[in-house]
Amino acid sequence: MSENLSQRVGDQRVRNRIMEVTETLAFGDEGVRQVGLKEYFEQFYDWIPNNDDGSALRNSAITEIERNLITAVRTLLDNACDVTPDMSEEEFIETGWPRRIQPFARETLDVMLRRGKFSEEIVPSS
Repeated sequence: MSENLSQRVGDQRVRNRIMEVTETLAFGDEGVRQVGLKEYFEQFYDWIPNNDDGSALRNSAITEIERNLITAVRTLLDNACDVTPDMSEEEFIETGWPRRIQPFARETLDVMLRRGKFSEEIVPSS
């Protein structure tokens, strides 16, 4: 039982981190400026694998709707990453990718915020 509890708490922690990095994406151009170009991508990929690196997200704390939205954001990030190698922050911003990603990230974050952040220590009771 405690192993299952630990897995769920771990999933809740990952969900919380995904919300945090999605918030950066939801800031659009400002998100790139706040964390830098490399971290704009890497913070997300720390928690969600690049499409080339993994299959669908498995996490007991994430609903199917949230998973679908996160996957849509991942696809956009993957595409942006593939077509904008070796750019400065400002060059990347000028491509318009952060503004294209922004509304999808905002929607994803809004949906996840409806359920809020979860405890990182205990599983909420049903």
